[in-house]
Amino acid sequence: MAVDISEDCAAMLASCRDRLIDSVTAVFIQHAGRANEEFMLMADRAANSEQQQICFAASQLFASRPQHLLQRFRVAYCAHFDASVPGLGGGRSRRQSALPDELSLVDPDEFEQDLAISKLSARAAFNCSQQLVALDRRLAALMRVQRIGQDDNPLHPGSLYKSMLAALTEMDIERPVALAILQSFERQTAAELPGVYAGLNRFLAQSGILPTMSTDTPQEFTRPDGGGGGGGYGASSAGGGGSAQSSVGFSSNYAQAPSGDGLQTGGEDLFSQLLQVLKSAASMGSPAGASAPGYAPGPSPSMQGVAMPGGMPGAPAQSMGVQQLVDALGTLQRGPMEPGAMAGMGPNRLDPQGFNVLQQIRSTPMASWSHPTDAMTIDIVSMLFDAIFNDPDLSSTMRAEIAKLQIPVLKVALLDKSFFSDRKHPARRLLDAIANSGIGRSDHDEPRLVAKIASIVESVVKGFDSDVQIFASQLQKLEEFLSDEEVRARDKATQMVGQLEVRERKEIAPARATSEIETRINRRNLPPLIADFLTLHWRLVLIEVFARAGDSSGDWSEALRLMDELIWSVQPKQGSQDRDRLLVLLPDMLKRLRSGLARIDQEGSWDAFFTELIRLHMAAMHKDASSDPAMPSGQSPIKSAEWSEVRLPPSAAPASPSPEPERRSTEAGVAESDPQLKLVQALEVGAWVEFQSFRGTRNTLRLNWVSEFKRVYLFTNRQGENAMTLAATSFAEHLRKGTARLLSQNPLTDRAVAHVLEKVGPPSDEPKGGSRSPGYAWE
Repeated sequence: MAVDISEDCAAMLASCRDRLIDSVTAVFIQHAGRANEEFMLMADRAANSEQQQICFAASQLFASRPQHLLQRFRVAYCAHFDASVPGLGGGRSRRQSALPDELSLVDPDEFEQDLAISKLSARAAFNCSQQLVALDRRLAALMRVQRIGQDDNPLHPGSLYKSMLAALTEMDIERPVALAILQSFERQTAAELPGVYAGLNRFLAQSGILPTMSTDTPQEFTRPDGGGGGGGYGASSAGGGGSAQSSVGFSSNYAQAPSGDGLQTGGEDLFSQLLQVLKSAASMGSPAGASAPGYAPGPSPSMQGVAMPGGMPGAPAQSMGVQQLVDALGTLQRGPMEPGAMAGMGPNRLDPQGFNVLQQIRSTPMASWSHPTDAMTIDIVSMLFDAIFNDPDLSSTMRAEIAKLQIPVLKVALLDKSFFSDRKHPARRLLDAIANSGIGRSDHDEPRLVAKIASIVESVVKGFDSDVQIFASQLQKLEEFLSDEEVRARDKATQMVGQLEVRERKEIAPARATSEIETRINRRNLPPLIADFLTLHWRLVLIEVFARAGDSSGDWSEALRLMDELIWSVQPKQGSQDRDRLLVLLPDMLKRLRSGLARIDQEGSWDAFFTELIRLHMAAMHKDASSDPAMPSGQSPIKSAEWSEVRLPPSAAPASPSPEPERRSTEAGVAESDPQLKLVQALEVGAWVEFQSFRGTRNTLRLNWVSEFKRVYLFTNRQGENAMTLAATSFAEHLRKGTARLLSQNPLTDRAVAHVLEKVGPPSDEPKGGSRSPGYAWE
């Protein structure tokens, strides 16, 4: 039955309607550009042309008609709201009471739409559970009825999604495109929806509707159908601004999280540190401390009104040992648990694979009955997974798989506190390996990986009781799978790397060869015959050798040694030992010089050079080259200081100085004044970088190779494909403009633990923006 609505009540409802639609519309406008970017990215990665066309159509609507869509959305929602108001407070929901007279076939399209709206509504209801419970009660108080269910409440997120779909239908948007846009609408508004509903609650409270009912603390579980429960494990609340945050205050922006390298794990173990900071937070009354169920004696606030053992609401909590707690979690680990299925699990359905299952567990009687240390362990692990799920470097696919491991990891933490401080703990390493394996994946190869990881996760979920070795064995399987993949990727990249190396050496070879020759000519007073031969002919040999094999090869050393031996051979010999050595050296040296020229098709220049070279050798043997036409006029090699100072040791020629140190010194000076270039030069192979194109699409690639001279950086995907090369300065410019972002090289669990310490630790005396531990390199 409908209830009479006064003018004041109608005006209040209209204000709530307008505030909700105005806030949601403003949030969506703010993120419309991001929605457009997402569809362009999905179009690039579409598995087939049909999916690609859907993405392009959705992107085109966001780019050309967003205001038109939002106007229709407003009209559709207001019409739906106004039509729903007369039936408010009519008892059972209209959906439950409106039964068909006879069964009929359901249109597949309508069924798909209803299913999509149901899924989106359930997710939003879960994320905003705390605010929606309060809103339902305030609306019931406003309407002066016993209660209003969420199906009857036109302010519920489901009404927003129905109205958006109706608006898209009125615009003649095809059903697949409409559903894609609807899902994007939910994604873009989800983070700020709890804040929007918190604002509605504040408005009603300020208007005198249940002004003393707080939305900052969990609500009682009093509804007989269990609906609306679970307050206290959703996004935080009433005073909460516009962004969705967990009950421990994590921000969705993880960019400022500290590096795992800053964790203090020596002396006192990390779990003890976490306990201390949580206890300190609790003693100071901070939200982080207040949210943990084990901090105060007796049942936690969220358990007031829940039937305790003995049948009395609010009766003293029973004691639950750690093994009992682990056994109860083991039962939950095997599948969803319906309300009342087991003592201590509370009145709400628990899904062990749900993203917020740990936050739900924190609000159960089981957590309240546990030893305070165990209760705080639940709280800490919940915080860790909050941080993990908010990590920007974790792909959505891997996030879903890791979510399935929440209960097994909680059991590990309860049984083995070294989980927190031991970075090599099998459970942590498995989480880290799963997270890392999802980086840089394409739609082509991701299904194969997901199937493997799903199998590994399922093995852990089904097989883990108390022996953590199952994590180690499954980690080994994943590492073997990834190792095979790495070998294939390396093979594909090898040819590219080889081509890049040759190209770079060819570019550098002329300058390098010229530098080596000029060093020798400037250092010594060489006969013109030798200087010309080195400059015109042997330089070409050096260029060919450097381009083919580089300066670390034996061929390059041999080419330089021949050049030095030639120079030494024409110097005046001061004693019989030098003359004897020259006689031994000459045949082999001449043969190797001629072979070097032959490799570059310069053998024709040898005969003329050899004829003049003999005269220089004869003069050197007799300590007199003054009569030789190749010697500068009036110069005697015996009296020349330059000739007499340069004497090779019998064993080898002297090593020539390389211009490389001078070049690197110059680059280092430039890098000191350019932080981005300094960061680029410090990168090691294996680093992951997210690039953004001019169209807004994002691509995550791995640094596969850095040229020997730090001039070229090669990036590829996991398969050694999709290659991209950048010069160091270009790469630095991308970082400077924000079109490239370095992903953290610290393991996922290290980042999560550091994040927890940063968020729940006591205030420090450091300046604003300071951090107790070093930040990521890309901050």
